[in-house]
Amino acid sequence: MGISLAFLNYHGHNKINDKRKRNKHFWETIMDVKMIKNGFLEHRLGSWKEFSDLIENKEFSWPTLIYRGQANADWKVESTLDRLERLFPTTTYSVDGKSERFDRPPVWRELQLQRFKELCRGRLGTNPPLEKDEDEWWALAQHHGLATPMLDWTYSPFVALFFAFENEKFACGDKWSEPKERAVFALCYHLIDDNAKENEETPKPFSPRSYASYRLINQGGLFLKMPTGKDIATYVSSHFTEDTYSEEPTGNRHARPILQKIIIPNKERKECLWFLNKMNINRASLFPDIDGAAKHTNNLWEIDFDSAIGNIPNDLKSN
Repeated sequence: MGISLAFLNYHGHNKINDKRKRNKHFWETIMDVKMIKNGFLEHRLGSWKEFSDLIENKEFSWPTLIYRGQANADWKVESTLDRLERLFPTTTYSVDGKSERFDRPPVWRELQLQRFKELCRGRLGTNPPLEKDEDEWWALAQHHGLATPMLDWTYSPFVALFFAFENEKFACGDKWSEPKERAVFALCYHLIDDNAKENEETPKPFSPRSYASYRLINQGGLFLKMPTGKDIATYVSSHFTEDTYSEEPTGNRHARPILQKIIIPNKERKECLWFLNKMNINRASLFPDIDGAAKHTNNLWEIDFDSAIGNIPNDLKSN
């Protein structure tokens, strides 16, 4: 209900109804003619304002769709642990008094987690994760910034849109870059195991029970534990070749979009964040802690300056 009211306040009731009538046939036509290749479907929007109309389409009606926003549409959807391994592919050893570079062995996930556990001794407080549950440990590690096999996803497409647009620039080596396009991914995670081979490592959804989960609750989030060395697009395309489903009652066969990528131009970013803020999608609501409050206060100067300075009590203004 909150989303609908914000949407109406932002665009105007009549304008939205007219727009949806015009776009309904447009998006259905787009879906019919687009190629779903090996479980993958790509959408290109002209503006973030088309996002809401797109996700109302039937292809986004699966109840188990999860979403992930990324600031750069060119980035792979892969774990931070895989990225870390690629960032440091070689190492230096001294051989016969000379320094030589060698290929670094693959990161052992067990070793990465074991080192984290050892360094956590005496730092976990009174509510540590379950000792025997490896995924709970990974969730705790992800929460505190360790490179892990976990990927953050959300059940809310608008939360994913926020994360796609939140940061204006991103670090690229020793420079800061601004993307040309941003992206939101949608994944039918309940189908991800359909074509897996016996004993094969597959992407696994996981919702932690430990205290590290409080942010996920506010974000409508969950983790996807990724196979070693695989990004989600590569996994889907290699496992859903010529994949189809039968439509009832006709029995017609249709390709299934297991993974969808929504590419959005990098423009009107502040307007997008302002709109999401009116829907109460911001750093303060998604990160219900002191860090979230601080970051949101800073963000208001950029996206909603009047709110940043307009709600100060009179007794504070005089100090």
